[in-house]
Amino acid sequence: MLKGKTVIELTDVNTGEVEVHEDENMVTKAIEYIFNTNIGGMMYNSTSFNDLSGDKWMMPIYKNILGGVLLYQEPLVEDVENIYAPIDNPLIGYASDNVNDTTDIKMGSRNLTESKEIDGGFKFVWDFSTSQANGTISAIAMTNVLAGRSTAKDGIGYFRSITSTYNGTISDYTIFQNNTYRDIEGGIRYEMLTRANSTKAYLRKYKDDLMHVSLMERPANRMSTEIIEETEIDIGLYPATDHYIGGEKNGYAPRENNDYVRIYLYWGKDSNWYGIIHIYNYKPSGSSYTSDGSEWHLVSIIDGKSKTQKLEIPNVTKNFTGIGMSGKYLMCYDDKKIYRVDTTNPANIELVENLEYYDFHGGYTFHLGGEMVINKYMFKDGVPYLYVGERSYSSDSGTGQQAGLLYKTYLLREERHGRWGDSDSHYKTLFLYTPYLATINNLSSPVIKTADKTMKITYTITEVESDS
Repeated sequence: MLKGKTVIELTDVNTGEVEVHEDENMVTKAIEYIFNTNIGGMMYNSTSFNDLSGDKWMMPIYKNILGGVLLYQEPLVEDVENIYAPIDNPLIGYASDNVNDTTDIKMGSRNLTESKEIDGGFKFVWDFSTSQANGTISAIAMTNVLAGRSTAKDGIGYFRSITSTYNGTISDYTIFQNNTYRDIEGGIRYEMLTRANSTKAYLRKYKDDLMHVSLMERPANRMSTEIIEETEIDIGLYPATDHYIGGEKNGYAPRENNDYVRIYLYWGKDSNWYGIIHIYNYKPSGSSYTSDGSEWHLVSIIDGKSKTQKLEIPNVTKNFTGIGMSGKYLMCYDDKKIYRVDTTNPANIELVENLEYYDFHGGYTFHLGGEMVINKYMFKDGVPYLYVGERSYSSDSGTGQQAGLLYKTYLLREERHGRWGDSDSHYKTLFLYTPYLATINNLSSPVIKTADKTMKITYTITEVESDS
C-alpha cells in the first residue's frame, strides 16, 4: 500500500523566519479505479494520453498518475471513495512536473533538483514564489500530472481524451439523442421522446452493458438499439407545437401534424424528467386563423406521471429552449443568454451571469447525468464553477447530440453527429477526468500563504506493507 507525508515550509522573505507544518495523508481508490475500470473495453482500444500510448501514460505511477498536486481552501472529506473535490471548494494552487514560466499565479514549480527517487518511493518537491498560491490552504492532494500543470483556460482543460471508437451509422432517429441517460452499473440506457402528433411521452429502456465482455463482439463497438421496456405517459399537451383554439384548420389539430420526434425532456438527479413546451395559440378569424400569442410551460414527469405549469419567462429575442438539467435546475437559453429554471419552484427563473451560449449544434454542451457542461464550463446546481475546456467534433458536422456520464475516474461520452441529410454516426469517447484526489491530506491547521512568504512543499510517497 502507499503512504504519504507532507512537509510545508513557509519562509518570510523579510525576516528569514521559517514556519514548518508536517502532516500525513490517506490514499484514496483513485489509482485503483484508473487501472481497474474498463468501460466498454475501451482501455484496450488504442489509448493515448499526454503524448503516450498503451499503458505508458499510467506507468510509472509516480511520474504520471501522481505527478501533480492540488491545494484547496477547505478541508476534504477523508474517505477512500472520495476521489473528487467539490467543484465549489476553491483551488488555491497547483503544480506538476515542470517549472512555471507563465503568468499563472496559482501554479508552482517542481524543484527538479530535490525531487528524486528514494528508498521505496519518491520525494516530490514544489516551490511557490511570493506571488503564487496565496490564500488559506486547508488540504493538499496528489493528482494526475496534467491536472497539476494548469487549470487555467489552456484550451484543453480537465477532461483528457484517452480513446474514441466509431460504431457505425444510426438509422433509427429516436435513439442516442442528447437526452440519453445511462446507468453504467446496471447496464441500462434510458431515453425519453415525444412526437409532434402525439400528447404522449415514451420512456424507453435499452439493455446496454458497458462493463462486461461479450462472446461475439467488442464492447466498445456495441450500439444497442433493442428496446427492452417502454412506458407510455400522457402529457396532455402537444410538444412545442402550434395549437388551434375553437376548431380545426384543414382537418388538422394540432397544426403541425407530423411524426417528427421532439427531444426536449431531460433526466434530473431526482430520477425525474423535465422540459420546456412552447405553445402557439390560434383562434378562428373568418375562414382562417390568426395568432393569439404563445405560452411556455414546464413539463415534469415525476414517478411516471406528467404535470405542466405555465411559466412567466423573461423577455426573449428568439426562443426559450431547454438544453438539460443541472441539479434541480432546467437549463435554458435564448439566443446567447443562459437561464436556469427551478423545477421545484418554476416562478424562479434566473439569468446565468457572465456566460454566453453560442453552441447551436451542442458541441460544447453535453450532459453528465444530472449536471452539465455548457460552453466548456462544468455546472453544479445551475452555477458554472469549473472550466473543463472540452472540444466538439469537427465544425462541419450538421448535428452534435452528446451525452456523457462520469464513472469513477472516467467520463464516457456518446455522440451522434453527421451532416444534414446523411445518416448520423455514433461515437464513444473515453476521457480521464484529471483533477482526481489520489491522496487526501487535511492539514492539522490551515496554512496561510501571503505575498511576503515563499512556500516549499515536500510530499513523500512510499510503498509499505499492508496492515492486513
